[in-house]
Amino acid sequence: MKRIKGFNHHKVNGYAFGSWPFGEPSMYVYVWEIDGLLIDTGHKHMRKEIMEKIGVLPVTQLYVTHHHEDHSANIKEIKEHFSCQVFTSSKCATIMKQPPSLSPAQRFMWGKADPFHNFNIENNQINTANYSFRIIPIPGHASDMVCLYEEKQGWLFSADLYLNHYIKYFMKAESMKAHIESLKKIRILEFDSMFCAHNPQMSQPKLLLKKKQQFFEDFYGNVSSRYHKGMTEKEIFNDMNLKETKQIKMMSLGALSTFNMVRSVMRDEASVL
Repeated sequence: MKRIKGFNHHKVNGYAFGSWPFGEPSMYVYVWEIDGLLIDTGHKHMRKEIMEKIGVLPVTQLYVTHHHEDHSANIKEIKEHFSCQVFTSSKCATIMKQPPSLSPAQRFMWGKADPFHNFNIENNQINTANYSFRIIPIPGHASDMVCLYEEKQGWLFSADLYLNHYIKYFMKAESMKAHIESLKKIRILEFDSMFCAHNPQMSQPKLLLKKKQQFFEDFYGNVSSRYHKGMTEKEIFNDMNLKETKQIKMMSLGALSTFNMVRSVMRDEASVL
């Protein structure tokens, strides 16, 4: 089943796209438009619906926040439709030359993003006629992820920094330590609207980021203390009474799992020894 939802806040237009073959979508991906700037592109399984919905917008620029397939799968189509400039960070541009392979779960839910080579590199700031967005690296969930911050308006386009104030599973490459540092960095900024790519928050977004940071710090501390006592990842997992989201782990062949959260902490701790 395919679904589209609209979202408007002040002068920001949001379009949420969800797809799932067995009923209502469990997660939506937002594409944001403000003053001719499109932020991210949505996923491949909703390409037709995305192009129909955003095709009438006055888009002159596209910025891709990171390489993940639910953010980058429709770059070529959007560029060709609007004849617009396509911007991203230097790290994202490098990865998008040859996007990494996906788990079966990711291909099933989002579809694969095609390589793209013709980016305009912008690591610092992108401007529209009326707004100026500071580009801030926020690695952790993805090594190349950035957010866009409009200080005068109090807007944060946070990519996947938030999602929720608790997390049930990680991808293999995620770094919890880097994610915590990114949360700390963003929480000192002044904003009251957080345009999350999956779960936008217009009420007390900084409090929600604080809750997520606390969740990660508690998890990190619990794993770290056990790791330095010499416990194995399996012993840590069991001692903390953690539970897998079995369907996700099975469909992803282990690429998405709670175990990956434990391994992330152990990997981060091992790197400082």
